[in-house]
Amino acid sequence: MSGIAEKTVHAGKSDTIKQMQVHDLMGDDREIIIIHQGEEYRLRLTSNNKLILTK
Repeated sequence: MSGIAEKTVHAGKSDTIKQMQVHDLMGDDREIIIIHQGEEYRLRLTSNNKLILTK
């Protein structure tokens, strides 16, 4: 089952924010690279199960 859901909130220009489970995005990996406008960002799951996004 996909962990992607849409939730209606009042936030800025859009009334819809997508939600996704971290496992659905990262699988069993602890680090992934996300490309945004040609730049690489690393999303890492720490040993304390916190998320860190770095450029």
